[in-house]
Amino acid sequence: MSKKPKRDNAHYEQRLKAEFPDIYGDVLAGRISSLRKALVIAGLKPQRTRLEKLKNSWGKATPGEREGFLTWLAISGVLPTASQTPAADTAVLPPFPAGVPIASGRYLLPSTITRIKAIMAKRRLKPDDVMGEMGFLSDGSSLARALAKNASLRLAVIAGLETWLRTHED
Repeated sequence: MSKKPKRDNAHYEQRLKAEFPDIYGDVLAGRISSLRKALVIAGLKPQRTRLEKLKNSWGKATPGEREGFLTWLAISGVLPTASQTPAADTAVLPPFPAGVPIASGRYLLPSTITRIKAIMAKRRLKPDDVMGEMGFLSDGSSLARALAKNASLRLAVIAGLETWLRTHED
């Protein structure tokens, strides 16, 4: 099987130069301020939505900047505070039934991921906070990858998550 070709800025710049020399000339002359904008104009890359831009900025933000942003959202009234949240909103998911598996092997089930994220959002926890509550010394990156990218977890972490879910889903 052949290796997937690299699609970096150099690749797209070469395509722009070969397929759209007039747009490439505008980039070199400074009439188009960035390669990204030129690629969008040429139709080689899609226009990013505001949501995609926000997600990108969130990923680049420091923990302090993220906390400041969340605080600003709460103060501005965009996010409801605990006193403004109706009781019906906190009971969106039914309680976690006993005996139901939370994972398939070493991978969390989608319903489990949804439940964990809901509890984390409700309690404003980060993955490392959850790992700490379960008694693990991990930095939480393994749980974060499992929640975001469906990565595998150690079986001990899955067992701890099962207990943690039952404890915090009230």
